[in-house]
Amino acid sequence: MASEVQGGFGVLHNSATEEGVDHPAATPEPLLAQAPSTSPAAGIRERLALVGALLVYCMGGYYALGLSQDPLEAGELRLPIDDWIPLIPATIWCYVWVYTVMLYPVFTVRERALFRRVTLAYAVVITISLGFYALLPVTSIHLRPDLSQLDLRVFHNWGLRVNYALDPPLNLFPSLHLSIATLAALCAGRARPLWGYLAIPLVLGIAVSILTVKQHFVVDGVAGLILGAGAYVAFVHATPRGDQPAYGWRGPLAYTGVLLGFYLAFFALFLGGYAPWTE
Repeated sequence: MASEVQGGFGVLHNSATEEGVDHPAATPEPLLAQAPSTSPAAGIRERLALVGALLVYCMGGYYALGLSQDPLEAGELRLPIDDWIPLIPATIWCYVWVYTVMLYPVFTVRERALFRRVTLAYAVVITISLGFYALLPVTSIHLRPDLSQLDLRVFHNWGLRVNYALDPPLNLFPSLHLSIATLAALCAGRARPLWGYLAIPLVLGIAVSILTVKQHFVVDGVAGLILGAGAYVAFVHATPRGDQPAYGWRGPLAYTGVLLGFYLAFFALFLGGYAPWTE
């Protein structure tokens, strides 16, 4: 029986050969014809669009609320420990880290699907924070000290004065500074643990400075820490990682360059005599 089957296959093979019929294997459709483009250029465009949208949403909502509310009608979440914490003007340079730390995952999280989840977590944190700012306005106007005696020829004194002029004494609970910093570090760590560990000094510096520049109460910081960590657990932690979830050393080094450029821009404004409190 086996010989008959083999013979039959032989006949079919010989017949196909004699008739010159070729039966090539079916060629599948190109992958790019079935799925959206995953080229590096498309990924960069998407990343820039997501980051730009988040920045507009965050800063637009933050200042829209901060400039439309009366701090004298807002409440306080003051505890005795808030009065014990001293004013340390030099920590303003830790405080302003938050303006670049939001971008840290851009330079550390490489995988597209993971970065989308990071973006979602950011959007949720910002939305919850803006909701609290609108429904539960808290002010630091009575926490902030009088800076009229500060020597503004000193760089960090000038920086604190600029921050008080540009950052409204509102939008405190939860601390968006600390929630964003916490989320950024955890998301970078999800891509590669080392990148998360490197961000710990940034998070700790921001956690201390929101108190020592007298912009936040301790309760604000605790709430921000919980919000940032909660958003990470809910939206990012369980996201599967691919073969290359993180950038190499060029990513954190590029972020360091952005951070240094940010400080150099501030120093240039200082040398140029920028004084927004006089406007």
